[in-house]
Amino acid sequence: MRLVWTTILGLVLVGCQARKTGSIRIDPGLEALIPADTVFIVGGNLDAVRETPVYQKLLSRVPLTQLDEFTRQTGLDPRRDLSQVLSCSNGKNAVLMARGKFDIADLEKRLQSGGAVRSSYKKHDLFESQRLSFLFLNASTALLGQAADLHSILDRGSAGGLPPALRDVIRDIPANDQVWAALTGGVQNLNLAVPRDSNLANIVSALKSIDTAVIGMDLSSGIGLNVQVACKTERDAKFVHDMLKGVVGIGRLNTPDKHPELLQLYDAIQVTTQQNHAQVTAQIPADLADRFLDLWLKK
Repeated sequence: MRLVWTTILGLVLVGCQARKTGSIRIDPGLEALIPADTVFIVGGNLDAVRETPVYQKLLSRVPLTQLDEFTRQTGLDPRRDLSQVLSCSNGKNAVLMARGKFDIADLEKRLQSGGAVRSSYKKHDLFESQRLSFLFLNASTALLGQAADLHSILDRGSAGGLPPALRDVIRDIPANDQVWAALTGGVQNLNLAVPRDSNLANIVSALKSIDTAVIGMDLSSGIGLNVQVACKTERDAKFVHDMLKGVVGIGRLNTPDKHPELLQLYDAIQVTTQQNHAQVTAQIPADLADRFLDLWLKK
């Protein structure tokens, strides 16, 4: 049952709702730094997310001890100091990019006092801790990743940008999605560290037929969902469709008798297929989203 709840939450929390014309906008300063070999990208407009009722209610209910400790040690509070984040992966390594307000002198001092090793490359200081390096390009731009990947970004300067394949895919992500993700090249190109014989490994194996995927989230009013995947063949899309329908069906069957209202949540999740494409959509109203989050946080 825990697996069902986690899977459903994963589906719901990567959704989108009322559609706006146009595509999502990536901060130009971050877009220029995107590595050319990126195949999986996740973006978040944290300024917009913080304004949503779902975020505000969730933040008030979840214990944030670890985040508070992180803030105490680093002087950086993601809840306040970050405005946009972008994670770019080539399937093996990932670089996290952030726009926000950074007190560089204080942050670098805290990193060194915490044991980070300082090095210099192309007139920039890097601070390595536990095999990851921090780099502050300026007071509004920070990068986190392996030193070699950060060196490559500095070597290239501002000559980066979205690879054409990813650019084509994210055109389908509406402008008002506060959090989004896109994948090209298939799931098999991602180095997913999951136990070989686990249920999650079986799911990952089943999803290897996916060529591209786009995901969006909009928490402006309740929770919505829109996940679109393109598979190699119509048969593959049908398989993905049936698998997702099965997950939703198991959730319905395991709905506690004392919470019949949750059937509305499962009923709101629609899984469809057309040729070699599969799609998951949902519209979760604010009151039902509140009840769902309450129950999930108690698990």
